[in-house]
Parts: sequence; C-alpha cells; structure tokens
Amino acid sequence: MYLGLATLLIPPFLGIFTAVIRPIIDKASVNSENTGAAMGFGSGVLALALSVSALVTGIRAYKKGERSWVLWLGFVPAILSGAFWVFMIIGEFIFPH
Repeated sequence: MYLGLATLLIPPFLGIFTAVIRPIIDKASVNSENTGAAMGFGSGVLALALSVSALVTGIRAYKKGERSWVLWLGFVPAILSGAFWVFMIIGEFIFPH
C-alpha cells in the first residue's frame, strides 16, 4: 500500500524541492536550464520504479489471497501512475521535441 501511495507523493515533493530547497542549497543551479529536465526525468524514473514495485508486491499479495481495501488503496494509484509515466515515455520517443 505504501509504495502505491508514494507514487502520488513524488511530484509534489519534487516541486517543493525544486522551488524552495534547491535554491537555498545550490545558488548556481537556480538559473540552469537543464535542472528542470533532470528533475522531471528523475521523478518519472522514481515514480515508475515505485509503481513497478507496488504492482509486483500487489500482484503477489493478491495471489496469496489478500482481498482487502488496503491492497487496492495502494494498487490503483500504482497502476495509474505507472501508466501515466509509461505513456509519457512512449510519447517522448514517438514525438520528440
């Protein structure tokens, strides 16, 4: 459950980090153009890794007989977040900019 819910917390956490914490820590990277792209790619990879982990553990738990709402509370956000990032990556390869 926690892995699935963590996939929903990655974008707000990285937004706060990029807007508030990073300028305090590193003054030189504030005006860098590549930092936003790196942060976006990093959040995508992290969310995709968490989604895959949540899906694997959710499927294993479902096969063992777990049928509670707690399983679905983590499973559904993992599916949605994973599908979003997979489609974003496919879109970048099909329509590069």
